[in-house]
Amino acid sequence: MMTSKKVHLGLFLAALLVFCSSSFAAYSVLDRPAVMSDLAPTSLVYTVKKEGDRYFATGIRGHILYSDDKGETWQQAEVPVRASITSIDMVDSNTQVGWAVGHSGVILHTKDGGQTWEKQYDGNRYGPEGYEYFSKLLENDPENETLAILVDEMDFAMTQGADKPFFALKAHDENYAHAFGAYGMFMVTSDGGKTWLPHSETVDNFAFNHLFDYAQIDEHTFFICGEVGVTLLGSTVTNTTVAVNSPWEGSFFTCEKTPSGEIFMGGLRGQAFLTGDEAATWHPVEKPETGSIVDSITLSDGRFLILVQNGQLLVSSDNGHSFKLVKEGLGQSSSVAEVDPNTVLVASFRGIQKVSLAE
Repeated sequence: MMTSKKVHLGLFLAALLVFCSSSFAAYSVLDRPAVMSDLAPTSLVYTVKKEGDRYFATGIRGHILYSDDKGETWQQAEVPVRASITSIDMVDSNTQVGWAVGHSGVILHTKDGGQTWEKQYDGNRYGPEGYEYFSKLLENDPENETLAILVDEMDFAMTQGADKPFFALKAHDENYAHAFGAYGMFMVTSDGGKTWLPHSETVDNFAFNHLFDYAQIDEHTFFICGEVGVTLLGSTVTNTTVAVNSPWEGSFFTCEKTPSGEIFMGGLRGQAFLTGDEAATWHPVEKPETGSIVDSITLSDGRFLILVQNGQLLVSSDNGHSFKLVKEGLGQSSSVAEVDPNTVLVASFRGIQKVSLAE
């Protein structure tokens, strides 16, 4: 299943802004439903994504939108929180089940194709439940320094409240999903969201760096990129996520499997690299100088597309090895989804824009 990734510098900066402005009103964010608004499609949108024949968009104030006519018109979903929603993933194009995540540690679940959502988790639970979880592990393994660090981290998290955003997630099936985000948050459910556990002890990220994006390599292997060059290779068989070689010490906001099976990674200052050997070696991508790369997708005609934070779109016809500029001037942008090989939807501070790639 092709996915498009939506976690980027613009989103992160917006998240920090919201934290500062809403810290005194967090109760309303988590306890009040999103307000239905005709302006939602033209408000700040973080994510736009195609799932089967339905398109989804997520944004500020709990907005989740869906469209069944390729983005011409949008319906607003019923959402129980006003926390900004940063990412969404349906199990597959043939199911009605999926999850969405966002600010204040929110995890939402849908069983009707994204028309209505229920809250399964929020950041107020992260510290207390994480403290209990890691304390029990430490009781059984008292010499484990990693677990001791995680207990201390959760003790600190209890003083912070619901201050951390999730940036992305992956719905593997109707029971199994990952959600991850700021300060190394790495949550897992194996029971459809009845319980969410912080499996940070299985992740080589003990500096608690932000985790921004996710790429599926094969059925059991995935790749995560993040802050300060964090690159992780995960396995759903061993339930471990290990640090691998990184090509750069700056932040990466998007990673995606290319049509040739390589992994593309792009980020801060327009840095972009490819690996074909699970990060053992990386090769710089040939492209014009750009700002930060915030999203990447494969088009249905086999071309590879990247989105730059300032609203530039670049296309590759050689599996991501080289790119040319095809569109600019879209404003500050964070996410892109295909309508057809020559038309895309772009999520931005201007809302959802339909953009032609034709030269």
